[in-house]
Amino acid sequence: MRVWRYHLAEQPSDEELKLKADKVLKLLLIEPSSIPGMKGWELKKHLGKDYLSAIKVAAVQAEGLGMKIAVVPDEDEPENMDRARFVIMTKEPLSDLELSRWMRIEEVAGLAILISEITIRGGAAPVQAVERLLIAKLPKWRVNQIISKLKRLGYIKEENGLIMKDWRSKLEIDDTGLIREIITSKGETDKQ
Repeated sequence: MRVWRYHLAEQPSDEELKLKADKVLKLLLIEPSSIPGMKGWELKKHLGKDYLSAIKVAAVQAEGLGMKIAVVPDEDEPENMDRARFVIMTKEPLSDLELSRWMRIEEVAGLAILISEITIRGGAAPVQAVERLLIAKLPKWRVNQIISKLKRLGYIKEENGLIMKDWRSKLEIDDTGLIREIITSKGETDKQ
């Protein structure tokens, strides 16, 4: 019984939890590096060991703003929340106009081609195969720029001559929905 009372005494008050939740939102909105969001261990350092409770409260606050807190599990330890990346993002997909500020249409198209090819091939595609696929639609110099930019933004990564989805693709792109849209739009263009 003594342990139970001690455990209750450590629980943060509602006011402390709200203050920590506000801090979560601030930390996630201000990007300290080129990769958005923060790792769980970083949030734990700023907020204490009860950081997951603060994240849950912050997620409710974010929903009221049309945002959500997404979690990208670590590939090596998917269950370890300290190694997971927490990112704040919009609940609804961005429109073409909003996307145009940081990605051009051919970059978005290249990303769609890459993600669909990676998905169809079971999670990884040879670099030469995706380059040939993109070169069929775009100039070679532009393909190299697009692949480089998508790597820098965290959508794809290259390992051992293979291109795979990186953390941002896993977070922002619905593979099944993308493939469904491609198949559906292909069927509609065939009818015309």
